[in-house]
Amino acid sequence: MSWWNGDKIIKYEPQQCRNFPNWELIDCGCCNGIEWGGEYPIECKTCGGNGRIYHHKTSGVLALYPGGPFVGRG
Repeated sequence: MSWWNGDKIIKYEPQQCRNFPNWELIDCGCCNGIEWGGEYPIECKTCGGNGRIYHHKTSGVLALYPGGPFVGRG
């Protein structure tokens, strides 16, 4: 999950999924599941507030969990 260090957003490297070999866990791109840019922060619509999504390495599909709801293309 990405986090703010006071100067910039720090993102973690993708992690391989042991139970789902063709999937990897990646940062959503938000900051701790929150989107900023307006007056108030709102929960991220892409990851549902957890800050992480799954990336299918072959097809490039992004999902909330392996085989789960489609959230984009990487």
